[in-house]
Amino acid sequence: MRRSLFILHKYAGLTLGLLLSLIGITGSLLVFDHALDEKLAPETVTFNPSERPATYSEIFAAAQAAVPGNPEPTRLMTPRQPGSPFVVRFPKPESAPGPIEVSVSPTDAEVLAVRGWGTTGYAMTWIYRLHYTLLAGNTGKTLVGLMGLLLMLFCITGALLWWPKNSRSRKKRWRRAFTISRSGNRFRFYFDVHKVFGIYFLPLLLMSSISGVTLVFPQQVRAIVGTFLTTAPLAALPGSHADHGKRISPDQAVTFGQTVFPGGALKRIYLPTNAADSYGITFRAAGEAWTNYGASFVRLDQYSGEILLTQNVTEIPLGNKILRWQFPLHNGDALGITGRWLILITGLIPGLLFATGSYLWWKKRQLARTPQRTERAGATTIVSS
Repeated sequence: MRRSLFILHKYAGLTLGLLLSLIGITGSLLVFDHALDEKLAPETVTFNPSERPATYSEIFAAAQAAVPGNPEPTRLMTPRQPGSPFVVRFPKPESAPGPIEVSVSPTDAEVLAVRGWGTTGYAMTWIYRLHYTLLAGNTGKTLVGLMGLLLMLFCITGALLWWPKNSRSRKKRWRRAFTISRSGNRFRFYFDVHKVFGIYFLPLLLMSSISGVTLVFPQQVRAIVGTFLTTAPLAALPGSHADHGKRISPDQAVTFGQTVFPGGALKRIYLPTNAADSYGITFRAAGEAWTNYGASFVRLDQYSGEILLTQNVTEIPLGNKILRWQFPLHNGDALGITGRWLILITGLIPGLLFATGSYLWWKKRQLARTPQRTERAGATTIVSS
């Protein structure tokens, strides 16, 4: 049994470990994606101070005027932190990899940048595409989800192979299982690095793989969670009443929405896409797992401002809460700045395990061809342990 697990762990890692490393490294870069984007595109955070902040209507109007063809905007994302811009999103142009996003100054509604999401000119979103779809659309997205399942397999088989055998020197074996030896040869060192980093980061690797699989296969995971826990079905988004006259402004919609979440932090405004659609306003309610996003929302009639649907994510059934937690766990947002750094490091671990595992495999092959080498005895001891 142990030998079969070893063969599965080894050859799955050698054949697919490089791809898993790429997904992990790009994920690490995305932990601080907005901060990195502002460093790469400093023009998006360069604006003049103003005593009167721009209204949401002014921001939408300025962004729309900056996009060729003046398409209707679909959503607005509020600044992530003081000094950051508003970002207005427009529909995806034909043959483009993603929607158009316009960065707008929060002080005077000055347009700071117009960029295509997912293009090389918008570097962090291109990295997001690489991480989430491998630049291959839905096929790549499915492959990424399968790689998440493979990471779970690595975690399980790795833990079973790591588990020390029962012996008279059991206490010594357990001590060695958690430490990196500095007195052995190079093979011993890389073996210990592979073993120790793998077991120490096992919980975070499992969490990343489970949350990643949930994001790629949400319906399948929802069905699994629903068999064990109470999970309410997704509510259908309500439409506005027809023929009610002029649409209320985004500023009025936000004012109505804040009556539902008076202490919530506004995160996004979704504009109606047609005459029968409704406004969507999202907030970060007190007690949410998110830091930079908001999962609680209110839907409003676009003509009267009537409250049509509300959801406070802190009050939904446990199964839904677990599903909602997956994204903020995946990027570390749920655990604050410490969690983000832990996730950043965790994303680098598959690359480290692939590199050390490849070295061990290559070295064993060399030793098998040249058994007279001095490292053979040490390597044989490790392989048999």
